[in-house]
Amino acid sequence: MKSFSGSPPFPEAARSFVNNAELRANLRRATTTIREKRNNVITELPDLEQLRVAAAAIKDAALGRLDELLEQLETEVTKRGGQVHYAASAKAANEIAVELVVATGATEVVKVKSMTTAEIGLNEALADAGIDAGETDLAELIVQLGEDLPSHIVVPAIHRNRAEIRSIFLAHMGEGGIPAPSGLSDDPAELAGAARAYLRERFVRAKVAISGANFAVAKTGSIVVVESEGNGRMCVTLPETLISVVGIDKLIPSFTDLEVFLQLLARSATGERMNPYTSIWSGVTPGDGPRNFHLILLDNGRSSALADRVGRQALRCIRCAACLNVCPVYERVGGHAYGSVYPGPIGAVLTPQLHGVASDPVISALPFASTLCGACYEVCPVRIDIPRLLVHLRSRSVRERGGITPNAEDVAMAAAGYVFSSPRRLEVSERLGSRVSRLLYRGTSIHRLPGPLAQWTAARDAPLPAAQSFRDWWRFERSSKNSLSTTLPVPERLSSPPIHFVQAFRALIPPSSRLRTLVGGVVTRRLGKQGTATVSLPNQYRLAIRRTARLSELTLEGRSEVLAAVRRALATSPFEETPVPRLYRRSGTAGRTGIVEQFAERLDDYRADVIRVRDDQIASGVALALNRAGSSNVIIPNDFPPAWLESNDQRRVERDDGSLGARALDDFDAAVSGCAVAIAETGTIILDGGKVQGRRALSLMPDHLVLVVRSEQLVATVPEAVGLISPEAPQTWISGPSATSDIELKRVEGVHGPRRLCVIIGESPA
Repeated sequence: MKSFSGSPPFPEAARSFVNNAELRANLRRATTTIREKRNNVITELPDLEQLRVAAAAIKDAALGRLDELLEQLETEVTKRGGQVHYAASAKAANEIAVELVVATGATEVVKVKSMTTAEIGLNEALADAGIDAGETDLAELIVQLGEDLPSHIVVPAIHRNRAEIRSIFLAHMGEGGIPAPSGLSDDPAELAGAARAYLRERFVRAKVAISGANFAVAKTGSIVVVESEGNGRMCVTLPETLISVVGIDKLIPSFTDLEVFLQLLARSATGERMNPYTSIWSGVTPGDGPRNFHLILLDNGRSSALADRVGRQALRCIRCAACLNVCPVYERVGGHAYGSVYPGPIGAVLTPQLHGVASDPVISALPFASTLCGACYEVCPVRIDIPRLLVHLRSRSVRERGGITPNAEDVAMAAAGYVFSSPRRLEVSERLGSRVSRLLYRGTSIHRLPGPLAQWTAARDAPLPAAQSFRDWWRFERSSKNSLSTTLPVPERLSSPPIHFVQAFRALIPPSSRLRTLVGGVVTRRLGKQGTATVSLPNQYRLAIRRTARLSELTLEGRSEVLAAVRRALATSPFEETPVPRLYRRSGTAGRTGIVEQFAERLDDYRADVIRVRDDQIASGVALALNRAGSSNVIIPNDFPPAWLESNDQRRVERDDGSLGARALDDFDAAVSGCAVAIAETGTIILDGGKVQGRRALSLMPDHLVLVVRSEQLVATVPEAVGLISPEAPQTWISGPSATSDIELKRVEGVHGPRRLCVIIGESPA
């Protein structure tokens, strides 16, 4: 697979890309369109600056007690049936993910677009283990099929035009799935349709999915994925096992904090009021979604960035890419010139901190890939002062590369490094220091050191070195004939594994497996008072046990390493504890009629069908919606009200009892469901699996989705809605039909989710 390894430094790469006229034209057209869309919707927020200030404060508050929040998140996810793993490095995260996939027996996985998994090279690690990782986001699919590299955080194929995408589909789709139609044109709708057909079968048969996350809520154990096409919903809803790889910088303290970020993210990223789909889940929900959930919490340099008082601002980033879309440098050279998974201004300040400012020439050059115009700071929804960070990192880069005259500290550190790098040199220096100090000073302490070191002893005494070093003492003790043996007896083998190991092993075995029943029975019979169990298993399962042992070892080691690194960083550079200013709007001012009108208007913007009826005429509204779409085969929640269906309806209507699989649900023409709450300002409908809603797959698989919203379920703003829904419930936030804007930013409906959305608004009499 292609990677950024071996890329030239930015100055050299930029000279090459800036001469590519086609690339510059693609980028100019795309970034100009995104900027215009963003400007149109961002001005609708009268409290934009208050939201930005709150967002920055929330992220800083989370980073300031990150160790505490990580443990809280772990507790909540585990309590809700999930398993949490920690990974200090990319290598550790990849090894954990591979072990989890192998344990399921799967040889392929479907993936949600994730910068974090790209950062660690997970696709390559899975391929090395014989596992096919299929990207399902349209732009990521284009990049993967074309053996290309992503060039934008939100729209990875922004450097490709429609003609290029058509050529890629025709040349490569047939290699791993349904071929593209021979008569495929470069029309965006046809290209999206080809991707839908190519991936649909893969979604239905997938047993394992891998995702990242936009946010992780510590207080409720909630994971949040924001996307447009429906591929994310497919991945986090349909497979038996879901593995989410999440950077530790994605944590936020409480569910309430989402009311800030969900107003800012879509507007900043794609110029939409709300992304078509937001999926939120907490652990495992019986009968709804994956049966096994694994959360891998990744450090990979984030704790090092946390220790930098200036640079750690970059950890606020919510990956909206607003800074890329306004950057004059990015617009002219594109993302590949940066030689990093994270391109543009945010990549120039984030990548050097994750990997080391002076780790290699490519990374060292990134802080200099900017004009410092400041446009990035003006649009950043979490107020990252990228120009300041660039200057700070430039200074670090020069200093750490040794490009300036060394100061006294540099000389001292170099001397210390020389001494400590050799045991012999260290021993000689210890003896010399002890003897010289005892010749020059009397008593038990040193009252005044010479030269610059006098600043230390001006306020304190330095202890006099011991007359005998530990090395000399140890050598004497070892050579003494009368000394006792210091060798401690070590058992050759642990006869029985800890119970948490056995439980972890059971969790990796599919519930239907006979082995799971066997292990459960053995544990029940042989569990001892000390919390251990002796387990005898057939030879064929020894490999699985070894893999489980390795996974348990990685998880425990990773937890210790990550939490220790975070605590060291916070001890070195603590945050000031300040309250989060919540001066933004919490409710709307329009009356009930105004809210209904605004909601209908927003739905129309999304090109959803809107049918407004009286509350006692919902049945006729549902019938009209199904007639318009020609839907004759309909699935509804098990508790769907009979009053919402016409008695003389000749359609086949089936109630979902939870027994139907994804393939069976895919055979229905339409699904009809109620909702929990709806938001007028964003045209968003929230389903949480409650009354008259059913499970998440019900509203995902059929081509036509009909949602019933009663006027009393409408609220004006996002904060009002967040306050009304249960954080622990599995949620789907729907804002129009599934859509993509990746192909030259022309909106195309119905990529992977329902192609048509109809909303019945049941209005109560005044």
